Amino acid sequence: MAIAEKVKQLIAEHYDEIVEIRRDFHMHPELSEQEERTMNKISEYLTAWGIPNKTNIGGHGVVGIIEGKAPRAEGYKYEAVGIRADIDALPIQESADVPFRSVNDGVMHACGHDMHAAMLLGAAKILKTLENEFAGTVKLFFQPAEETVGGADQMIKDGCMEGPAVGAVLAFHVAPYLPTGTIEFCRGKMNAATCDLNIEVEGVSCHGAHPEGGIDAIVVGSQIVTALQSIISRNLSPTNAGIITVGQFHAGVKDNVVAGSAKLTGTIRALDPVTMNTLKTRVTATAEGICAGYGAKAHVTLVDGYPALINGDEIGAEMEALAEEHIGRENIVFMAEPSLGADDFAFFTQMCDGVYMNVGTNSGKEEHPQNIHNEWYNPDEEAMKNGMLMEVLGALNLLAK
Repeated sequence: MAIAEKVKQLIAEHYDEIVEIRRDFHMHPELSEQEERTMNKISEYLTAWGIPNKTNIGGHGVVGIIEGKAPRAEGYKYEAVGIRADIDALPIQESADVPFRSVNDGVMHACGHDMHAAMLLGAAKILKTLENEFAGTVKLFFQPAEETVGGADQMIKDGCMEGPAVGAVLAFHVAPYLPTGTIEFCRGKMNAATCDLNIEVEGVSCHGAHPEGGIDAIVVGSQIVTALQSIISRNLSPTNAGIITVGQFHAGVKDNVVAGSAKLTGTIRALDPVTMNTLKTRVTATAEGICAGYGAKAHVTLVDGYPALINGDEIGAEMEALAEEHIGRENIVFMAEPSLGADDFAFFTQMCDGVYMNVGTNSGKEEHPQNIHNEWYNPDEEAMKNGMLMEVLGALNLLAK
């Protein structure tokens, strides 16, 4: 039997168990940096299946290791391949009427991380079954804190990419805007790098009836907000995406007092490091220049968040070919354009070859619109079959090179 057919058969055999695992995770969601039960359950499953694993990696992360037992040919490209699944939930009260709805008040797997974790466990069980048929190492990264502090970075700092060295990493995300059965790819730039923006305007307060005696931080801050918008339109090519958003503006203490200070916070996003550096430089110069013109002072703090997620060309083409062969060309779609959203899987793609793919989860049967980070999100569990298939075949294909 061809290996792909064997994988599909094993997926069918284990599917009901993986669904039950996913539903257990869904019923017991845990917020970022609090994923202790989830971590322990993952470790229990891996241990029961004979897969060595370590917990508390980068927080509540788990790393499992499956060693292929087949002889290794010379000249192989990757010593080890990683597969990543994030495991944290969101502070959302679930509204979907399902028998396995969250039992944790105000916490919900509204971003599909329960499915990500269950798919990777399914792939792990299948790869362990096939360990005599491949050479090399598969590392399983169950990653915490994707929604907050960037658990991928913390896992990497804890050594998950070492011993043996990981040369390629795969990952999937659920996509409720796509029908079940589809796989979505994005060539090259996929998600933006992020930078937290903080500007403090130091003016001089005074009585509102005598504004000439002070320096109005609200006026200065307003000029900064307006001027920041022109950076995108006048410093970037129209074909080069970037964004500067001021999400909060706090100033003033009383209606008849000229505000002596103002605080602006927001986000800067770009699809590559060069563009990000341009935006950061122009934001600082703009804020400082406007403040100087009014006699105020600017205190600009920029804190880098996630790097840009850029899929590898060669590894991406290999995954596209696998999907076309085993899922069907008619079920493959491509992102029309990159997203300025962010995902900390980018820390992995900074380290090695990597590709991030989306798996369609919309059954078309839900009464409410299906969106991630929404209280009604109820992904079609059938989508996990394609996810597991691509994770297993993807790892085997990369290790065979």
